[in-house]
This record gives sequence, structure tokens and C-alpha cells, in this order.
Amino acid sequence: MVCRWLLGLALVSLVGCAAGGVAPIDRHTSAPAPQAEEAVWESLLNDARRSPRRCGSEAFDAAPALVSDDALDEAARQHSRDMADSGELGHTGSRGEDLSDRIAAAGVSARAWAENVAAGQPDAQAAITSWLASSGHCRNLMTPEFEAYGAAVAHAEDGTPFWTLILVAPAD
Repeated sequence: MVCRWLLGLALVSLVGCAAGGVAPIDRHTSAPAPQAEEAVWESLLNDARRSPRRCGSEAFDAAPALVSDDALDEAARQHSRDMADSGELGHTGSRGEDLSDRIAAAGVSARAWAENVAAGQPDAQAAITSWLASSGHCRNLMTPEFEAYGAAVAHAEDGTPFWTLILVAPAD
């Protein structure tokens, strides 16, 4: 499902199964994130997973730490850039590809996956905070089976940031 971004804050979540602040990125690029930015993402995500929490009506125990994956970072970067270029927030890319296509193209073998996307939040902390406030996004973040992630932001010409977080459970 693709949603037209019309408000300052927008969120979309996708789950699939098989059998503070971030240094600003130039609004017209989707260049690889500096290592400092990667450390910020990892810290923010793992801080969120470190404590038990409720995601809507579902209770989650603290979840194991996530580890950044370069291939997933690149897949997230490409999807954020695609959303920023089109101005559309969603899980289906401009060429019809979905998250499973992006994971396969990245060469990652996974038994389960999820993707959170958002637009309008000024930094990674705000994006994660908004995801934690949404039961579906929160559930994605707190699912203990997920072990690796890729995260990115790209800015549209008008400066709107488009965020992508990909979470995977590796294939056994």
C-alpha cells in the first residue's frame, strides 16, 4: 500500500515472514551514513529494546540487541531515496518492488522481516519515538526474533525527511 504524504508526520508499517539526533544528510543525496550516524541508530534502537514495554494491548519483554547490517542499510537508503524522490510514503517502491524484493536484492536471507517507514520527523530519535507510539511499529521494534537492521533517511527537495527501518530475523 502506498500512502500519499499529506501531513507533517506520517507512519506506515509492514511485517513479512518466510514458511538523538542524527547528523544531517544532504537533502539531495542518499550517500552512506557516517559511522557516527550508524552508532546513533544502534544506540537508539537498542535503548528502545532494552526495556519491557506495551505495544498497544501486547506486552513485550526486553528484546536482545540489534546489529547493523551494511546490506540492509543500503536497502533502507535506496527505499528512503525512492520515497523522497516520489514524495510518496509506502512500502512499495516506484518500480513495484516490496520489502521482500529489497531484502533479496541486498543478498540477505531472512525467515522474517519488518519495515517501518515515516516522513516528517526531524531526526532519528523523533522517528523512533513516533514508531514506539504506534502499536504496529512498536511491535516491529520489540519483536525478539529480529537480530539485524538497516536504517536510513533521505530528504525530498522540499526538505521533508523520509525514514526507513528494516528489521530481519536471519534464515536458519
